[in-house]
Amino acid sequence: MDNKSIERIISSERLEPYLRYHSGNFEKAVEHYKANIEISESFYPSLSILEIALRNNFDYQLKRRFDDDNWFDNPEFIRIVTRFQIDRISDARNSILREKKIITTGKIISELSFGFWTSLLDSKFERTLWKNIRLAFPNCPKNIRKRKTMSSKFNGIRKLRNRIFHHESVTWNFSALTNYENEIIEGIDWLDKELLGWSKELFRFNNVIRKRKNLIQQNYSL
Repeated sequence: MDNKSIERIISSERLEPYLRYHSGNFEKAVEHYKANIEISESFYPSLSILEIALRNNFDYQLKRRFDDDNWFDNPEFIRIVTRFQIDRISDARNSILREKKIITTGKIISELSFGFWTSLLDSKFERTLWKNIRLAFPNCPKNIRKRKTMSSKFNGIRKLRNRIFHHESVTWNFSALTNYENEIIEGIDWLDKELLGWSKELFRFNNVIRKRKNLIQQNYSL
């Protein structure tokens, strides 16, 4: 493809930060753009495993807390949470209906956003939900298994996840990327002591970074 076609398809606005980073060198900017896709894709296995394990562990603990498989409709849960959580549950239900599917407990749980789950770690739920939700992290050392710690970690991961899933640029600082990967891996380990070993064969972040670092490490190094 010629440069004009590439710029038209990707958009000049999306390419602009890459061009700026590479002092206007179009070829390097496009290669960096492609590297950003590849590095973003390398996060998918760890993010996927973490998100699914987090929501299922939370679901299990909330079922126990309210003694109700449909805890998200339980009157006590509704009284505890805010409009944000109620709206996200409504969004999940409407999404299932739009696809002309039957609403089930499992479909609601899988449809609820990562933002919904991390919101349950907010300070407003310290006295109402945290006592049960903390049990979703059975492999986390008790001395650091604090609501504030979990909220900071998983909301930080959520921000990276959203940038990746919305095709935004993430490849400006290798130290930050490596720290994110380590945070995700630690989070997976906290959720289940055997889950990390089971899933490690899927992780290729380090291999992709080694492949792409010479192109991108203009201002940062590993």
